[in-house]
Amino acid sequence: MAYQILDKGSIPEYLNGLPSVVEVLGKGKALDIEEVGDGNLNFVYKIRRADAPERSVVLKQAVPYLRMAGEEWPLSRDRMTFEIRALLAYNDLVPQFVPKVYHSDEDMSVLVMQNLDNHAVARYRMIEGEVFPNMARDVGDFLAETLFRTSTLGMESVERRHLMQQFNLNDELCKLTEEFIFTFPYMEHESNYSNPATDEYARATIRKNTAYKLDILKFKELFLTKTDALLHADLHTGSLMANAEETFVIDMEFAYFGPFGFDVGKVIANFLMCYTSHFYHSDDDSYQNWLLTEAMTIWKRFEQRFLELWDNADGSALLLEGFLTDDQLKEYKANFMRAIFHDSVGFCACSLARRTLGIAGVADIRDIEDLGIRSQLEITNLKLSQLLLSVHEEIHTIDELESTIESFYAENNPGLVKQKVGT
Repeated sequence: MAYQILDKGSIPEYLNGLPSVVEVLGKGKALDIEEVGDGNLNFVYKIRRADAPERSVVLKQAVPYLRMAGEEWPLSRDRMTFEIRALLAYNDLVPQFVPKVYHSDEDMSVLVMQNLDNHAVARYRMIEGEVFPNMARDVGDFLAETLFRTSTLGMESVERRHLMQQFNLNDELCKLTEEFIFTFPYMEHESNYSNPATDEYARATIRKNTAYKLDILKFKELFLTKTDALLHADLHTGSLMANAEETFVIDMEFAYFGPFGFDVGKVIANFLMCYTSHFYHSDDDSYQNWLLTEAMTIWKRFEQRFLELWDNADGSALLLEGFLTDDQLKEYKANFMRAIFHDSVGFCACSLARRTLGIAGVADIRDIEDLGIRSQLEITNLKLSQLLLSVHEEIHTIDELESTIESFYAENNPGLVKQKVGT
């Protein structure tokens, strides 16, 4: 089918022509269609039968421009091609953590998939202080399963090269990451977000700090050159949908082969930014304590499950059985995981700064109307970014990281809890 932009008027006819969707949704034009996309890139519709609302699907379509910026910012629809391929791969690898695909069409840049109506976008519920008992464990498992099983440790070389070829040309979104995570926030650029006090701090510290910028450049080089595994590459609390029992990962249009630590560090950074925001959103530190525990649990569960998969792997492009002695292999694994950990801390630091200074912030803080309060929280995140980047190779364990973060927040409490209680 030739590409056309779907809307509420054309969606019923399109879906009626898809047997796999009709099986789920039923046939007919009596559909309730709601546009729910609040992301930066695509249009998303929830669709259900008017006479049987329990029968529902989600339709997602890419348009030839950046949704958040409008038609004046052209963007290839290829992003949906890579999301389709990633979601299909994840349906094979970790079906328990991603929506079921009912139909995909690369020519139309369309996905029709499971409606997660019983789950909420984690970011907004976390702003409100909701606890998700299983989310950190699930995220750690998702990361371990997807990263290990698409790496040279979990795949044979020929099979892996074939998979890599499916994602080799995700150039446009990789370029966005290169610029918006690793370049523009650390210099004066028209795309950057602006808040007067935050701008002043960034000019005086971030953008004049040569050592910090050189470390950022190091992680940009890792992003550009390492092909460890298939990454989600945009994993944050806004791309998690959860309830008390389950966690689903969505929005993988940035998928490409990159460094192990990128996804791990990125999602941990989002938990830390939520922690910072709760100096304002909460009246005590109980939810912050949960957030920090969960952030650390992501790594702990990732490491545990990754090593379990390694211990039980049948085939590997990297290591053949008998190549190393048991003691040599044990030491190799320890060094391997330590390197991923160091990279994860560094990528976490990059994400903290990018989400503070760049065009795409986090609602946890950007939605606070008072610019003065917002700036205090933003500067706290920038200070944490600088600290973590400066010590990312000196911290060797998750307990050391937790202690470092706890000490940082004890010394850099913006005092907004008392300010809010007193209003």
